[in-house]
Amino acid sequence: MERRKFIQNSGLLAAGIYHTPLKAIAGPFVQSPLLHNIPIDKKLNGEWIKSLYQRGFVTTYKKTKNELQYIGMPIGGIFTGTVYLGGDGRLWLWDIFNENQNGIDPKTIEWESDLHVGKKVRPQDGSAYVQPAKNIRPLEQGFAFKIVSGNTIIKKLEAADWDEILFEATYPMAKLHYIDHSLGLDITADIFSPFIPLDEKNSGLPCTIYSFSIKNKTKNDIKVSILGWLENKVSPKSKKETDIRLNTAEKNNGSAILNSGIKLNGTENQDKKADYGTMAIGAINSKCIVNTSFSLPLTASSFSEEILLPTEKSVSAGPLMNSVCTNHVIKSGQTIKSNYILAWHFANLTLNPVIQGKGRFYNQQFKNAVEVVKYVATHFSDLSTQTALWRQTWYDSTLPWWFLERTFLNISTLATTTAHRFESGRFYAWEGVGCCEGTCTHVWQYAQAMGRIFPAIERDTRERVDLGLSLKPDGMMLYRGEVVKTPAIDGQAGTILRIYREYKMSPDKTFLKNNWDKIKLATTWILNQDKNGDGMEDTPIENTLDAVWDGEIAWLVGICIAAVKASEQMAIAMGDAGFAKICGTYVSNGTKNMEAQLFNGEYFIHKPDEIKGREKLGSYNTCHIDQVYGQSWAHQVGLGRIIDKEKTISALKALWKYNFTPDVGPYIKERRGWRPYALAGDGGMVMNTNPSNEAKPYGEKTTWQLGYFHECMSGFEHQVASHMMAEGMTDEALILTRMIHDRYYAGKRNPFNEIECSDHYARAMASYGTFISACGFDYDGPNGYIKFAPKLNIDKCKVPFTSATAWGSYEQLQSEKNFSAILKVKYGNLFLNKITLDAKAPVTAAKIYIGTKLVKAKMIKEGQTFAFHFENKVELKKGQELKVNLS
Repeated sequence: MERRKFIQNSGLLAAGIYHTPLKAIAGPFVQSPLLHNIPIDKKLNGEWIKSLYQRGFVTTYKKTKNELQYIGMPIGGIFTGTVYLGGDGRLWLWDIFNENQNGIDPKTIEWESDLHVGKKVRPQDGSAYVQPAKNIRPLEQGFAFKIVSGNTIIKKLEAADWDEILFEATYPMAKLHYIDHSLGLDITADIFSPFIPLDEKNSGLPCTIYSFSIKNKTKNDIKVSILGWLENKVSPKSKKETDIRLNTAEKNNGSAILNSGIKLNGTENQDKKADYGTMAIGAINSKCIVNTSFSLPLTASSFSEEILLPTEKSVSAGPLMNSVCTNHVIKSGQTIKSNYILAWHFANLTLNPVIQGKGRFYNQQFKNAVEVVKYVATHFSDLSTQTALWRQTWYDSTLPWWFLERTFLNISTLATTTAHRFESGRFYAWEGVGCCEGTCTHVWQYAQAMGRIFPAIERDTRERVDLGLSLKPDGMMLYRGEVVKTPAIDGQAGTILRIYREYKMSPDKTFLKNNWDKIKLATTWILNQDKNGDGMEDTPIENTLDAVWDGEIAWLVGICIAAVKASEQMAIAMGDAGFAKICGTYVSNGTKNMEAQLFNGEYFIHKPDEIKGREKLGSYNTCHIDQVYGQSWAHQVGLGRIIDKEKTISALKALWKYNFTPDVGPYIKERRGWRPYALAGDGGMVMNTNPSNEAKPYGEKTTWQLGYFHECMSGFEHQVASHMMAEGMTDEALILTRMIHDRYYAGKRNPFNEIECSDHYARAMASYGTFISACGFDYDGPNGYIKFAPKLNIDKCKVPFTSATAWGSYEQLQSEKNFSAILKVKYGNLFLNKITLDAKAPVTAAKIYIGTKLVKAKMIKEGQTFAFHFENKVELKKGQELKVNLS
């Protein structure tokens, strides 16, 4: 069902669970009726605001603070299902069996509240926000240690067995510390699935890796055995009584691998069932002991030390488990490492039968889970080293730790059942887990992360879907692919902007050349939605708030202007002067008229249709969260200004004044129809508010979609934060981002699951845009151009970057008289014709080096911006640095 039908049919009107407000950072407040319970003075603590800029430390969740129970970090490969890493290091949820369930925990919860008429909250309504999922374990899996030093101690990877567990939330690789003060051991685990930007294939392996490190801090030798187990749970629903689950074991080039499969004796085509497949566990250790008939509870004999146990075991009923065990003697002061791989292979993915695609992409390379383990074991050094290198590159920055975590971790949505990749290679996604199908353009166009981290997937999706099966002869794009045969105006405009982003994140012009005629057609369709020719889209068409609005609406007008400007730039790149002129005229007229007719002196509004007036639902004179979204998009892709800077900042300040509150409790208490994505005690930015205190601010005939206006949806908030950052409103950008971060504090709910219409919602990947803005980053692969203009800690700054063909780090150091910068490539090769930097020093001389070799370049200065045009294209290979010294 479409999202609108989910909400419309729910009966969900309002709700209220009241947490203690953040008194330490804000308040007390005197509420103003005029502002509808949103304080003009946010009364935020100045020291707290300053702390948001500080580097700080890695976010570390602790057992002793009761912060582990809700943690569910997606820890499988991208597009391989959902496997959660729990706070104590065990895996849970295991949504890998192609059930296509709605939400991570598909349940409806009862919610007794005077504010909630329906008294039921489903996953798409925010049930996991109200009642976070935990401890969902459809199969047995775990690790344990046997420690022998005088006496024998057995410790499982469970919270109850340790004095303390520390969980470092550094997606994509978590580090856990297991502390028992009596042991004399430092035990840590790096837990991850390979994640390598620009390498979507090796980032999409259906596996999880445990890499243990154990240091002996005592003066005596200590014997440690590490045991890992995994239950054979293949065909959990389709298994017949006559079917036999079968475990087998084998050795492979220094590794031991145990396979969990099934021998089918049931009906025909049972191997085509969604949950048919295999699982496996392995250890990268030639002396590993395997057991195909492992059982719980644990005893000392569970840790075998001498024999290879039976290599095959089968059962027709009851549990069946595999285990691997490695044995170590750790000398005083010595550190040992031990690595384990868990894998799964369930390739029978089928969604809506009208969709052109099924199966899983990993089935192209692997036919069972054992093949996955073998591949990972064979390539373990590269896969683990490059994943760790990305973790180090991303977090080795002067940006605040918490900021790096929150702006990046939402890309873990790709490692959940929100997102799939069919065996054909086609990317396909829901809006949130199991909810609202069709890779919806008006939602996914907010997501900035995948286009920067895995640009090849985005290029393929634009070409295969948006400009392929979704494109109609008149240029209209179907906004949900094959599923819905209609357009969405913001979805189409946002997709043209994505096409421009994908072009710039390409190594050359091939993508643009191959698709220009279709891009031009899709842009022409947008031009044709401006019926009166004033450059402002005015055709009633579906938008992301699931309604068809009449009139000229600032946020829709603005994103269409941005899209057409992007097409103007692509036309120039293609040498299509005629179409570039058409686009330029539209942009010029649109900008002029939007500023003249839709700006009320403080913010941008929705101008009603001249005939229909305010009959239908709309934002009208209210303060809407996306009102300058077109300019926000323009910043993301380096388009420059499409809306006057002064008016844009005025609109953003109005959003801060009228829509942001450190505690949404008083606001939502007075309203009905909203879904619980923020509750009393949570700070956030409300979607739409009524500063003028109009009696019917949203139209004469409001409908169920009105409830959206009273919600805090993190994807929209991230979009505003990214825009505020780009415009220099750094305090507001950090505060808003931090409010979202704190809403998902692990003591209250899963920090890795930002919820809108179901779990792991795609729009939340707009958070990466705030990182882009903080770096002042722009990149144009075909023209060999890169730019950095950091907004935070500009005198001493270090940030990561990605490009079409490389990633690495950029750092700068400056004073009033000098400026130096280093661009270092850590992966791939980077090709440049031009680099642009911002420096406050009165520069008269510049020198640029690659290593010790001087690079010739022409310097062009404009204000504090310095552009360096290289005499010859430069290539930076892995490990090389480009150094810029200005004086």
